[in-house]
Amino acid sequence: MCTMRHMRRARSAALGGIVTVWAGATLSACTFGIAPSEPSAPSTASSADAPSPTVDGPCPDHFTARVEWGADPAAPTTAYLALTNVGESACTLTGFPTDTALLGASGPIETVGYGLDGSPTADARGRAGVAVTVEPGEAAYVWARISRTAARPSDDPCRLPVAATGVALVLPGASAPIVAPVDAEVCVDDDADDLQVGPVDSERRPASADG
Repeated sequence: MCTMRHMRRARSAALGGIVTVWAGATLSACTFGIAPSEPSAPSTASSADAPSPTVDGPCPDHFTARVEWGADPAAPTTAYLALTNVGESACTLTGFPTDTALLGASGPIETVGYGLDGSPTADARGRAGVAVTVEPGEAAYVWARISRTAARPSDDPCRLPVAATGVALVLPGASAPIVAPVDAEVCVDDDADDLQVGPVDSERRPASADG
């Protein structure tokens, strides 16, 4: 994975004109303006279902997403975004999803520490250029690093927790974002990792050498 911080600046510029998806809501045409969310108590509501994919348009629009948490205790921030092809034909995806963001009740969440200097994508294992063909009903995967407060060590508690309701992303070649619902408390302290993702992969594999 690369962790080049200047990539975040390009990402922030791109976010200004994209369609925003709020978790638990339908797609709406509003500005994806990233700003740190206010700390809040953990959400007690269950995650809303992700919006249904479009019935036409490019095949990357025919996917749903869900979050699968990693099981390795040595990598507590690791998660996988499982991307299921609900279309009627095979679809090939290559590279990184774009304009990814954790979502809270009031919009996108960004950690205090990274700001515009964080890197949204990473691929130390050289899979960003590998084409992944997904048959109908099958799934591909995107590695993600998400800083949950539950994964923090007991001697380093989170000072700024925020309730997350979803992860929004645009798949390579797609025309609209999709949301993977999530019900988790994330940390936005100045030492917390921002959301970081790997490229589309055929398996659940970390995209980072240190992930």
